Amino acid sequence: MPPPERLGLSRAVTALAVATVLVWSLLSGVPSGVGAETRVFGLTVIAAVLCTGMLVRSAPLGLWSGGPMFFVVLVLFHVPLVGFALAGADIPGDEVDYISLWFSPNGQVLRAVWLVAQALLAFTLGYLLLGRRRSTWPVPAPDDDEAARARAQTAAAMTLTGTIIVVVTVLYVLGTIAVLEPGLLLGRGGKRLYDATVAANPSLTAGITFTLSGMSLVVAGRRSPVRTTGLVFFGIFAASTLVMGSRTSALYALVGLVVVLARLRSMPRQAIAVLVVVTGLVVVSGVERVRDEGLAATGVGEMLGSPLAATVEMGATLRPVVETVSWVEQGEAPHHGRTFMMGTIRFVELIAGVEREHSAVDPRLVGTLLRDRVQNYEIGYSIVAESFLNFGTTGSALLFVGLGMMFGRWDRRGLGRPVDAAVYGVVFSALLATIRSTSTTTVSTILLGLAAVAFAVWLGSIRHRAAERMVAQPTVREVTAP
Repeated sequence: MPPPERLGLSRAVTALAVATVLVWSLLSGVPSGVGAETRVFGLTVIAAVLCTGMLVRSAPLGLWSGGPMFFVVLVLFHVPLVGFALAGADIPGDEVDYISLWFSPNGQVLRAVWLVAQALLAFTLGYLLLGRRRSTWPVPAPDDDEAARARAQTAAAMTLTGTIIVVVTVLYVLGTIAVLEPGLLLGRGGKRLYDATVAANPSLTAGITFTLSGMSLVVAGRRSPVRTTGLVFFGIFAASTLVMGSRTSALYALVGLVVVLARLRSMPRQAIAVLVVVTGLVVVSGVERVRDEGLAATGVGEMLGSPLAATVEMGATLRPVVETVSWVEQGEAPHHGRTFMMGTIRFVELIAGVEREHSAVDPRLVGTLLRDRVQNYEIGYSIVAESFLNFGTTGSALLFVGLGMMFGRWDRRGLGRPVDAAVYGVVFSALLATIRSTSTTTVSTILLGLAAVAFAVWLGSIRHRAAERMVAQPTVREVTAP
């Protein structure tokens, strides 16, 4: 392995190269004229491939680190269509007619793809600025029995807290759906009915997202029958959402769990990570069939699907970026960060008793804009689109630099510590969801998740002090005995 100083120099040179390309893309603007499509699409695909390699090489845990994992999911949801177009290959699957309606080499599509390329470059630059290949696993230090017991109580409290959250939220979500649309649990109705049901009941969205936070505590906690209970309920939740035709809830949770586990114990080789990604793509392809046709009308072969078809379906997340570019070109004013805070603002309004419009019609929410402006609005959203809508081209790039710096710093700190892993999982899962949806619940989810971690730490300290008093009582009686 090269010495640390050589690795540092290599990272600095790489960061300078990435920064140069990023600044050039910002100053030059979107290419136009003959060959513009090739230049735009080519830069995006090259950035996706090379930046993935840079991030994996720079990350302490390689592909198992949160930064590279976030980046790979970002690429899968924004770049596949660009890759097919650049290669001149036919688009697999049944989405060709739909994609041809909006994905053509016009000015709006080129600008949207250019924004994606800038986001990839900016995230990579931020990560390289603070990321290190050197792992910072804590060196085991001699501990007294009391410190070991304190850690054990904290881990047990996290397991208990996380399991309670998961059990309650899963029962609430599945119970509510069973009352409102029981056919969904049997695979009837597909993704559109599922989306309509969730959209009409915002508490379901809160329950689903809070389940992800609870699982971060469960996985980071202590192995026990209680932990097994949490995992079983999560398995029921994941299987149910897949049957109902929704891939995102299970997908984000599973990726978040892998990232938390990687911070606490050694993981398999990188090849296993690639195999996991391919397997996930096959599952996503199958879920696409279920969500469109229902479980009863989907054969086994269709459910297995194709990884390439899955990348096409996920890559359609590029459409919200194209739509947002269209809004801005038609005069949409920057939102200056409002959409990122609107979920928290609505939560405060609810607590304060302030009268507010239903979330489905509140014009302050991006979801409402999508319903009003986009026919067949079930297209999710995108963190690339939302950052551009709020801060423009340069502001969007700066936001992704900041995200990269945050991941670069966090990926090399707190490895091996359960509380840090739980905190990381809470934030990571909430941010991961913004790749494919709006940020309406992101801040609230993070705050509630961090509150759950803090409660678990407090509960662990209470239980530890109580246990220490129980241990000390026999000694006191022995000393005071006549």
